[in-house]
Parts: sequence; structure tokens; C-alpha cells
Amino acid sequence: MKKPTIKRLNRFTTLPILLDLLQRKKLTLLNPQLWEDKNDAEVILEYKKRKKVRNLFAICMSHADETIHNWKAFSQGSSGCVIEFNAIALFEILDNIPNLRHQAVVYRKLGDIEKKDSIIDIEEMPFTKRWPYRCEEEYRIIAVSNNMNDTFLEIDISLDIINKITISQQMPDTIYKTIKDHLKGLKGNPESRINRSTLYENKRWINRFKKI
Repeated sequence: MKKPTIKRLNRFTTLPILLDLLQRKKLTLLNPQLWEDKNDAEVILEYKKRKKVRNLFAICMSHADETIHNWKAFSQGSSGCVIEFNAIALFEILDNIPNLRHQAVVYRKLGDIEKKDSIIDIEEMPFTKRWPYRCEEEYRIIAVSNNMNDTFLEIDISLDIINKITISQQMPDTIYKTIKDHLKGLKGNPESRINRSTLYENKRWINRFKKI
């Protein structure tokens, strides 16, 4: 397998998911059947059908910087957060798990895949997405299982592979301070990089224009 050159991955999520990850030290892959984007979910389910597997689980990350789109789509509200992983360390864990694949998503235009000479490789179906979503710069992890009792897949991780945690700017100051101290305790490192996003109000940006 060709090693990715990506060095960091952002998991846009919410505070309950973050707390669970820090407490249990597990990354959870879920069934994509209930994804809001049916273009995406139906393609993955078609892949699952063609591969003749009982279960398929997935988790989506991004190798992009913070964007308004990713915050609103995946971390909306005051409980939103972003977990930045050391991608190289995470890949070392993933590469040792059977029946698991991971790679950056490829974005394709509808007109291109409808061309007569267009070839769609079945193995690439779970990592192909519509062109309008290209700003997400998604990195996807999928795993398959033939165990009927499996409803999700959990991957054991070390908290050391987390570079930093960013909390939504919509969280009130007093609550943020409480949450920050709690997260540092869960992570077991008082020097942990836990900050609040400045995407909606960046003082350095604003002050630069005030000084012109």
C-alpha cells in the first residue's frame, strides 16, 4: 500500500464524541447508512453489496485546515470541536488492522463519470465523492465485517497521537474554561494543546486592519 504524505488529520465532531474518545481511548467507526448525504451513503452501500459483506463501517476526517463548511456541516453549535491527529502515527495503527482500508477521497464531476469511456473501479467506490464536496478534503477510513453481531467497529488508540483539540468559538467563555480543564485531566497531560477556535472572530486579523 502506498504510504500517504498527509501529516495531520482533523476529526470534526461534537463534545460527547470527544469525551468518549478520551475516556475509553477508542476511535469508533459507524454504519454510514444514516449519513445525511445520500449520494455518499448509497455509493458505499452499493460497494458493500458488490463485495458481499454483511457490515461496513466508516469514519470521516479531513486533511484540510479549519473551514466554515466543515464546522457547520460536522461540528455545528456550542458543543462542536475538532480533534487533530498525528496522521503518521494513526496510519501505523490502521495498517495493522485486517479488513480495513484508508485513503484520501477523490472528488469527481457528474459529467465525467457519465462519459461512455469512464471507468469506475469498484475498489475506489468508497473513496469517491461528488465534486461539490471537494472543499472538505476528506480522508476516509472504512472496515468490513461478516459478523452479524457487529454494529460498529472500535479501534484502540493512544492519546499521544492527538496533536491538539479545538473547541467551538460559540461555546461561552466560562463553560469553555471548565471544559478545557476537564479535557486536560482526561488526556492526562496539563500541557495539552486545547484551545478555542478563532475562525469567527480572530483578534489578530481584526487588529491588523484597525492599525492601517
